[in-house]
Amino acid sequence: MKKNLLLFYLLILSCSSPKNQEQIDVFEAKLGKENVEVLDLLVDDFEKNLNKQYPKLKLKDAYKKYLLDIKKYKTEDSSKFQFQTKITQTKFHESGLWNEIYKYDFQNSTNSDSTKYLVLNNLGKYMVSLDKVKNSDPLIKKFYIIREAAGIIQNEVFANGILSMNPDFDNYFHKRIVVIEFSF
Repeated sequence: MKKNLLLFYLLILSCSSPKNQEQIDVFEAKLGKENVEVLDLLVDDFEKNLNKQYPKLKLKDAYKKYLLDIKKYKTEDSSKFQFQTKITQTKFHESGLWNEIYKYDFQNSTNSDSTKYLVLNNLGKYMVSLDKVKNSDPLIKKFYIIREAAGIIQNEVFANGILSMNPDFDNYFHKRIVVIEFSF
């Protein structure tokens, strides 16, 4: 009887941990503890907003509906798409995670004035962390290759592209990729 209980307990534990826990551990180790905590806050804010905007949908369906709404401009209310609390937004910037994802670059114009514009930080911990796990999942790999080549992707183009890759919004990485794309 005790053996059966032990086997049952082990079975429950193995089912409750994500299938890709090893890749999650690699990603989080490379990203760093504080950055992971801030990323988790961003995901939490995003999911709270999804629950508020789409209260009748399951969370994974709300992710998809959000992307479809972005893609099709089904709403004129931009506040629907704003999800970061002021506290999370402050932590996002103060922690340095924002700088690990984005950076400003300057371009000189013909009259010697510089124009500042936002670009992807391909050498930041976020892209390096994704690089470490990209071969574990076809969506991560395809996204990584596109993001590395294209840089920052327009919201509608991203929504269309990610939906074409059949994301699984129970997947740790698929969620975070979407959340980061809408976190500026």
